[in-house]
Amino acid sequence: MAPAFVDYEFAGRKELCLCHSTGSTRRVLLVPPLFDEMNRMRKMLVDVMHALGSFETSSFLPDLPGTNESLVALEQVSLSDWRDALRACAEQHEISHIASFRAGILAVAEMEAAHHWIFSPVKGATILRTMMRTRVAADRESGLNTSLAELTEQAGAGSLELAGNILGSELFAQLNAAEIPDMTSQRIVRLESDSKPADSHIAGSALWLRAEPDEDPAMSFAIAQDIAEWMEP
Repeated sequence: MAPAFVDYEFAGRKELCLCHSTGSTRRVLLVPPLFDEMNRMRKMLVDVMHALGSFETSSFLPDLPGTNESLVALEQVSLSDWRDALRACAEQHEISHIASFRAGILAVAEMEAAHHWIFSPVKGATILRTMMRTRVAADRESGLNTSLAELTEQAGAGSLELAGNILGSELFAQLNAAEIPDMTSQRIVRLESDSKPADSHIAGSALWLRAEPDEDPAMSFAIAQDIAEWMEP
């Protein structure tokens, strides 16, 4: 069965959500990484959805407001908006299990009643710092001398362009302060190459570090299998 688009309502409009439905009551919301990491890992996430289908598990991959096919500008969106939107998506599609990837966990940090599977979590300041360093390097190639401090100051005064994304002041400030939450019901999974503490480690590639979008079919299947086993009653 091929994935198809459904929608969810938020802030008076409809946002899209890619769905791979098996007709099962076992449903999981996949929360993507943020910004350029989202683009690099999109193929992997779709592969995870296909693999989850083989475990009789329906999966939902929502567009965050301001991303992909959303009609609202990213510049107008805050982290609070993402949290409210994902809560709405989960409620409308009756989903209580959430699998978050990288900084995606920050967008569901307030959904404490849900069950959380978390892959390689990262705090917001780390994501922003990586994007700002990319901007500094690009400016340098253009003959401009930009610093992280200057970019942070600019973000406090107005919108800031980072890696092709225009972030508003509120989104920047909220992400910069966002720490990895400690959820009541959670399972943290990392790559075998990652020495940080985790409930499980799997073999695979850090696709979010690639220069271009890529895939790792074996890792995608391993992720789906781990999620399916975690969801077992």
